[in-house]
Amino acid sequence: MTSAADLDLENFYAYGFRGKTMMAVRSPFATTGDAPDLIGRTARIGGARYEIVSLSRQISGPIAKGEPIGVEVRALAGAGPAQ
Repeated sequence: MTSAADLDLENFYAYGFRGKTMMAVRSPFATTGDAPDLIGRTARIGGARYEIVSLSRQISGPIAKGEPIGVEVRALAGAGPAQ
C-alpha cells in the first residue's frame, strides 16, 4: 500500500555507481540541483518501496519536472518485489 507521503516514480533501470544502488527515474517535480525535497522521502519505484538516500546527475543546476535523474535508494522492509 502506498502512503500519501510516497512518491510514485517512473523507473528506467537500476544500476550500480561507486558501490551505490541507484535507480534512473524521472523527477516528479521541479526542484533545485541538490534536491533537498527528494532526499529522505519514500518512493514507490517499479512496485517496490524505497527511501531516497542521495541524487546523482551528469549536469548541475535546477532539475526540471520529468528530467531523468539518478537516485541512490535503500529498500524498505516489506518493500514489495525485488528490482
